[in-house]
Amino acid sequence: LIHVYQGSARNPKFYSYPGGATLKIAILENDADVAAEMKKWLEEGGHQARVFDTGKKFLAQGVKETYDTIIFDWDMRGMQAGEILRWLRDESGSKTPLLFLTARNAEHDVVSALAAKADDFMVRPVRRSELLARLNALIRRASYSGREPIEHSFPPFRIMSASRQIFFQGDAVNLTEKEFDLAIFLFQNSGKLLSRDFISESVWARHATPQSRTIDTHISRVRKKLGLEPGNGYRLVPVYNIGYRLERVVSASDLQRH
Repeated sequence: LIHVYQGSARNPKFYSYPGGATLKIAILENDADVAAEMKKWLEEGGHQARVFDTGKKFLAQGVKETYDTIIFDWDMRGMQAGEILRWLRDESGSKTPLLFLTARNAEHDVVSALAAKADDFMVRPVRRSELLARLNALIRRASYSGREPIEHSFPPFRIMSASRQIFFQGDAVNLTEKEFDLAIFLFQNSGKLLSRDFISESVWARHATPQSRTIDTHISRVRKKLGLEPGNGYRLVPVYNIGYRLERVVSASDLQRH
């Protein structure tokens, strides 16, 4: 369950939303005291949080993990937040919700960050209730807010949750239980770079070990059984030393329709 905070500082209330595990949140923050306090608030809310004190450290280490949300200081040391945003959105194709913090409420800062595809912002000093409320809103917008639909449509694939079946162009595909779990996880995170650890924790509920071939074997089977190739609208690509990404392939006919 995902625990979402609502309420006052003296009377905190946490509501659980179905659909995923505890949120993993990256905090990019120069001020060690502020970072420690935010980490404490998030962990009290049932989440996991990891702190990076420079943008370079995040790009060197953090991108090897998959985070549900990233909170970052607009004035990061050593690398401007705009550079980090552009890398996340344009280079890696990440769709992770991004909340940035700024000491200035200048229109230029806000416009620059939102233009670089950040999702929301907060003006310092950071307040516990506002931070958790804004995360609540980001979580809701990222589809963590309600019941899982019975049917998922990813043309030409159709996924039926209740019967645990995947149909390709109307024909049922024969998948094992874990292959189905992995397939629906990949489709629901289409376009996102997924680390091996995140895949393992989400599908197998355990950390991936370097010597284990379980993920790669299941990825290979799912790719083959579903025909995840450009001709069928999707390709499942390995990202060296990190994990995998399921990419939607847009055909010429799709472009003509739009």
